[in-house]
Amino acid sequence: LCDRRQRQMCIRDSHTVVKESNKWLHKRTGMCYDKGNFTKGKNRQMLGRTHFFIGTVAALAVLQPQTVPALVAGAGAAAIGGLISDIDVGTSQAHRDADKIITATVAVAVLTILAEYKLNLGIYRRLTSDSSVLRLLAGTAAFLLICAYGKQQPHRSFMHSFAALALLTACVDIIYPDVSAYFAVGFLSHLVLDFFNRKPEKLFWPWKKGFCLGLCSARGLVNRALLGCGMVFLAVILVISAPAGRLMAKIMRAIYG
Repeated sequence: LCDRRQRQMCIRDSHTVVKESNKWLHKRTGMCYDKGNFTKGKNRQMLGRTHFFIGTVAALAVLQPQTVPALVAGAGAAAIGGLISDIDVGTSQAHRDADKIITATVAVAVLTILAEYKLNLGIYRRLTSDSSVLRLLAGTAAFLLICAYGKQQPHRSFMHSFAALALLTACVDIIYPDVSAYFAVGFLSHLVLDFFNRKPEKLFWPWKKGFCLGLCSARGLVNRALLGCGMVFLAVILVISAPAGRLMAKIMRAIYG
């Protein structure tokens, strides 16, 4: 029998064996062992993209923006809404995934700002007409505080609840009322997609009971199919959308004068 120190050494050695075996397996087959399941390494990164496209498509299809500012700002808000739930963490891998979600969210916001700056879309005028500087700062601070709290919670708890949906949508409504509905639809699409797979969501947080249908895995064929459908439908919406045509004309004029 091992004494206490020996037991600790045994545990460390067993973790090292699992880690090295996982590296060998991934190098040889592209697979990794994660909590009792063998999964393709690439599939680990696909779910965020799926939520990005499905959230954006759902919001644009439901709300059908009629102006260029509504299209650009609404699509950005919907994309952020579709992604933001997955900043909650539970493992070291989840921490890395959360950092990618935050990076993607910031990238969407920066691209929207650049589009406004380069193309003069009217988003800034609309934003300042609806909100004072104090209101903007208060809404942004509240949004960031809620996200900071959610980031420290277990996966699929607070950030996958109707409470988070309501609170974050209220913050967006304070910042920019025109896009709060787009954000809400994007966020709700995330909850709906995750409801179909095998890990429960605490939709009625702080009630601890989780809910899911258990019909599919977060990684796999269904996820890839949803990603493909999201990309195709987004392309179709942008092709047939009148504001998208006007936006493309603005881009062409900016490029070719």
